[in-house]
Amino acid sequence: MTFETADRARVTLVAHPFGLRITGEIDRGNRHLLAGALGWALLAGSHDIRLDLSGLTFIDVAGLRLVIVAAARLPADRELILDPISPAVRRVLALTGWEQAPGLRVCL
Repeated sequence: MTFETADRARVTLVAHPFGLRITGEIDRGNRHLLAGALGWALLAGSHDIRLDLSGLTFIDVAGLRLVIVAAARLPADRELILDPISPAVRRVLALTGWEQAPGLRVCL
C-alpha cells in the first residue's frame, strides 16, 4: 500500500515489520511527505518503526533531521530502526554524526 507519493519520492506503508519504505529523493521540495508519514507512524501504534531506506538515492540534512526528531519523540520502549539503508543515507549519517541519536537504531 502506497502511503504517499510525490515527484521523485514514494513512501509506502509496510505492515510487517511495521514501518515505511521510502524510495527516491527527499529534499526541500517533498520533505513534507516524509514529515507527514513519520508523524502518522509515530501515532499509529505501539511498535518499533522500521524505515527501509535502501531505495533512497538522496536525502538532504533537513530530511534526515526529520527522522532524528521522530526517533527522539518515541517513548523509551520504542525505537526507530533504519534497516536497510542506502549508501546515500549512510553518507549523510556519517557526515552529521547522528548514528547514535536517542531512540534511533541504525543497522549498517
